[in-house]
Amino acid sequence: MWKRIVTTSLALYIPLLIFSLFWGYLQKDSLIKNMGEIQQRNILNKSYHLIDQSIILIKITSFWSDVTFNESFSKENPLDSVFISNYIRTMQGLDVYDQFRIIDIHGDEMLRYEKVDKDSMAPAPLQSKTDRAYFQKGLTLNKGQIYVSPIELNRENGVLETPHKPVIRGVTPIFANNDNPTGLAVVNFNMGKIFDLMRTRITGDNFYLLDKNKNVITTNLSNNTLPHQSRMSPLDSSIKKRLELKKLIFSRDTFFMENGSLWVYQNVRTGFEKDMGMKRYADMPDIVTDDDWAILQEIPHQYIRQRLQPIRRNLILFNALTLIVIAIIAMVYARTQKERKNFLEQLKSQKNALVKSQSQLNESNSLVKNANERLRVRNRQLEDFNYVVAHNLKAPVSSMSIIVDMLSKPNNQDTFKELLPKLETISNSISTLTEDVQTYVSILNNKELEVENVNLLLLIKEVENDFVGTLLNEEGKGFNTIYNLDAWHSVKCSKFYMKSIVQNFLSNAIKYRRPDVDSHIIFESAWENDKKVLYVKDNGLGIDMERHKESMFKLYKRFHRSHSGKGMGLFIVKSQLEAMNASIEVESEEGVGTTFKIKFHKI
Repeated sequence: MWKRIVTTSLALYIPLLIFSLFWGYLQKDSLIKNMGEIQQRNILNKSYHLIDQSIILIKITSFWSDVTFNESFSKENPLDSVFISNYIRTMQGLDVYDQFRIIDIHGDEMLRYEKVDKDSMAPAPLQSKTDRAYFQKGLTLNKGQIYVSPIELNRENGVLETPHKPVIRGVTPIFANNDNPTGLAVVNFNMGKIFDLMRTRITGDNFYLLDKNKNVITTNLSNNTLPHQSRMSPLDSSIKKRLELKKLIFSRDTFFMENGSLWVYQNVRTGFEKDMGMKRYADMPDIVTDDDWAILQEIPHQYIRQRLQPIRRNLILFNALTLIVIAIIAMVYARTQKERKNFLEQLKSQKNALVKSQSQLNESNSLVKNANERLRVRNRQLEDFNYVVAHNLKAPVSSMSIIVDMLSKPNNQDTFKELLPKLETISNSISTLTEDVQTYVSILNNKELEVENVNLLLLIKEVENDFVGTLLNEEGKGFNTIYNLDAWHSVKCSKFYMKSIVQNFLSNAIKYRRPDVDSHIIFESAWENDKKVLYVKDNGLGIDMERHKESMFKLYKRFHRSHSGKGMGLFIVKSQLEAMNASIEVESEEGVGTTFKIKFHKI
């Protein structure tokens, strides 16, 4: 009984366990997807801060692309002091505005202002920037173009400034009155405050701003900014190794699980506002940039495990209650089964007797069905044959009766000589009909056919030897027998009947061949619906199917009056095939040829 209780409990519990695990998986997948979507919105918000600073930098830098400089502008003769003072006064109120410089085409600074404190900017010593990448890039710009540099650590006199300061630069070419290039205007933005804003958390997530080479620009896991441009600390090295993610193969927006954490990767698309029709993009200048930023958010496995805890708790509770209920049901079921066992054993013996009787009945029904089918075919054959024989016998019997009546009258030697040959012709006709009747009756009476596995290829070749003398026509055209018996080459049948069938096909193909072509007959085996099928094809005179389709296999039906014959061959073929539980179909076209399809219903 306990074995039955355990078996029943498992049978009921396993499907519910699978269902609960599937439900838990769906809940986990939904939670992770929801967290990923939240992080995507958070990334979009952080992207906006970075993009906003880029747009402001571009707008401010583009101002200098429209300023026309005097040809006398130089270090000793800078811009109008009132004009530059007003500009600096306006810009120094912008927190991120860090430097403004004008550099001549040789890389030497002609004007330099730096942020001194929070709300003021002042002139600073001039430097040479010949070797700086942003200067080299600026020289390739056309009038009106703006170059936005990558974010990098600021260098003064070729040395990293300390404490480290992350900056992004806007560069545009400036021109004199005669449209000759005078130099470059360079605006520096300090990205420190923007990075502080981007590093804020909404959950226990980690933030990484990456460049196009997947170097970390800034992250909330380290106080260092752009560590790959300075000296990498052990912490920065471990962070870089942590970001070597197998699923982050292509730089496309995605989120995925790896190392137990949820990672959300999204490119910073600087043009997404433009697609929304924001006005500040209406007069955007021609931008040249090497920037290609991406934001990576990580939700650590500890936080995910914490969020998944309610789902696990509900699963455990559900399975515990399920086990208790199933155990009770199993006990009740086991008792019920024990009570039914004796009753089932009593029915078992009666069932076995019924099954045995049913089997015997089915076998008898099958035998009766087969016998009825054979009788139906036999009756149809006999009806057809009876009609044809009666029809064909009627004419000679009537003629004989008339002749006998004439001969019974007073003797007339001339009349006797005239009627005697006719009587002989009628007698021969009746004899021929009698022979045909005997042939057909022999087929019908042959109830127990000697069935064996017949090699069709050998049988055809044996029959072919009987026609060696008739394989060439009068013009010397050849007659070929072609064998395509790869599908199968032997069939269980009466060898005597099968030889007769092949003889009829080969005889007809030779007899009704076309004199103007090389004639052939093809024997081709195939399988159709697990039944063996034999195709017999020739390229002879063919038959008018519209005219003769219904009488194709009837007795004494001839289709070519120019050739002698009794019209018995196809009738005998069909009768012999039906005696072997096979069927025959025909397709033909005059002047093309005939195809017979024989289907063997027993393999």
